[in-house]
Amino acid sequence: MMENDDVARDFHHPYEPYDIQQQFMNAVYDCLEDGKVGIFESPTGTGKSLSLICGSLTWLRDNKRRTFEDGFEVDAKNKDDPPWMLEHARKQRKQEAFRRRQELNERLAKIKAQEKRARERASGSSQVYKRQKIGTDDEGGDEAQFALGDYESDQESASSSRVAKFDNSGLSAETQALMDKIGYVTGETKTEDGQAIDETKIFFCSRTHSQLTQFSSELSRVKMPPAIMMDEDSSNDQVESLTEDVKHLTLGSRKNLCINSKVNRLGNATAINERCLELQQSTSNESRCPAMPTKDNEALLNDFRDHALAKIRDIEDLGVLGKKLGVCPYYASRPATKFCEVRAIPFSYTAHY
Repeated sequence: MMENDDVARDFHHPYEPYDIQQQFMNAVYDCLEDGKVGIFESPTGTGKSLSLICGSLTWLRDNKRRTFEDGFEVDAKNKDDPPWMLEHARKQRKQEAFRRRQELNERLAKIKAQEKRARERASGSSQVYKRQKIGTDDEGGDEAQFALGDYESDQESASSSRVAKFDNSGLSAETQALMDKIGYVTGETKTEDGQAIDETKIFFCSRTHSQLTQFSSELSRVKMPPAIMMDEDSSNDQVESLTEDVKHLTLGSRKNLCINSKVNRLGNATAINERCLELQQSTSNESRCPAMPTKDNEALLNDFRDHALAKIRDIEDLGVLGKKLGVCPYYASRPATKFCEVRAIPFSYTAHY
């Protein structure tokens, strides 16, 4: 059944995995490693979600580690350059890239600690916080109401016969044009040396909001080791963090994420999309949506990104976060995808990747 039964991998499963789970995780890992398409099934109650998460995340971290190491080989343009000089140049480039990654991880760790202290203070008070339902006033219990809307519906306001084009920013051409018009740059996020931060990612697809929320809950159970470590002779700080939190982001439609009360009360996804675009096309600052990101409040996008990635959040959490920061979570979540490892998306999104 398994070609690599003799391979003993640590998948960092939160519990002691059963034999069937170990086989499942190995099969997922081997499928990804070989670049194949796999169809997996397992009996009910055998922990498919956790096995899928642990198998794919372990491969992702291993792949990221290999890619990171291979990316710092220095070409010997001058054959007279001594090996020690080439090795020194390689190590310098690697340390600089590692420093940038650590800066992001340290920011996320600080935010996570701040939120933990805030929760502890809140738990000691009498104030009760209730989860908010974003983008709809319906109170029905049917699961269909939690079905996520289309990935992007800008094309509906343009030509229904023309397929919208999406790039790595996660925005359609029409949306990018609107954001460029108000002064917000939607291009690739660059590092200090000009390299784009965009790596291999895991896409988890499902039909409903409740299923994606369940996935997020399972994902929060998993603790993975850091993907990238420095050389042994420069790893004195490694002891500080034996795990590296998974950077996860759930993407949703305007109906799920709109925080403009005058727009999301429309209820219908098409009406919300059209009204949103109308507000962005307005030339008057008074009539433009106040939550729309602009070049002047670009710092809010960085705050949203860091808070969104600091912990595992579902789509309702992103809506609450957008309200708290005063920035549209629909638009703010798109640039943040470049920094995440796992994207939770509805099936309708897959046509654009």
